[in-house]
Amino acid sequence: MSDYIIGGWTQDLNVRAPAAFSQAIYGMVTNLQELKTGAPGGHGWSPANTAPPAQASAGTRVRWAYGGQYCTPQGMPSNNADVAAIVTASAAWAGVDVDDECAMNAGQVTVAMSALKHAGKDTSYTFIAGWAYNNPDAPGGDPATNAAVQGLAAAGVCDRFMLMCYGNQMWSMGDIVANVGPAIARTVQHVGDPKKVILALTPDGLTPENRDYFLGQVVSNGLGGLFVWEWPRLSGADLYVIEQRLGITA
Repeated sequence: MSDYIIGGWTQDLNVRAPAAFSQAIYGMVTNLQELKTGAPGGHGWSPANTAPPAQASAGTRVRWAYGGQYCTPQGMPSNNADVAAIVTASAAWAGVDVDDECAMNAGQVTVAMSALKHAGKDTSYTFIAGWAYNNPDAPGGDPATNAAVQGLAAAGVCDRFMLMCYGNQMWSMGDIVANVGPAIARTVQHVGDPKKVILALTPDGLTPENRDYFLGQVVSNGLGGLFVWEWPRLSGADLYVIEQRLGITA
């Protein structure tokens, strides 16, 4: 059995994850007050009344993503009612990935994850792990995300910490080399267990060079594995390399 896992996110409810994936996350539920995808007042779907999509492998855990790019409003979840709504919406799902891209309420996120764990659900915290995360004390740095990771780790309610080390496409190799290793080291220091740390990439701008660099970082640091944003866009050739390097077969 491999020491690593592969998983990922997609916004398309109609696609199944590859059989080698142990985690499939659907969303993003960016309308946080209504717990729907899309913008407020739109016609997105909600995990509260949407069944988890069937998967290619019975072993794939299917979760939904709370948050994501353009999530709104800030400071969510804001109270115990918001927390209760998250837990209720997760009844049919294996758990929730909190994708914090809109200055969430870290204290209430911890409360929500605690309630989810009490209900037997999987939890993870996804965040952008670039220069601002690596330089929290510098002008323009991100002390809030560092504090959130530390708080969740101390509370023992977060199964995995997911490092988004990309933007709309893969960073340049210069930015990757400058930031990926330090972000991993910083997160492992915060969390304590490298197996709880997951590195994430995107197929957009993926090359053999940056793909292999990410895989090397996963293996050399003994991380939990590798996740892929919008895995339907990942080529079969790249998926094969990832599976082989991490020792995972369907």
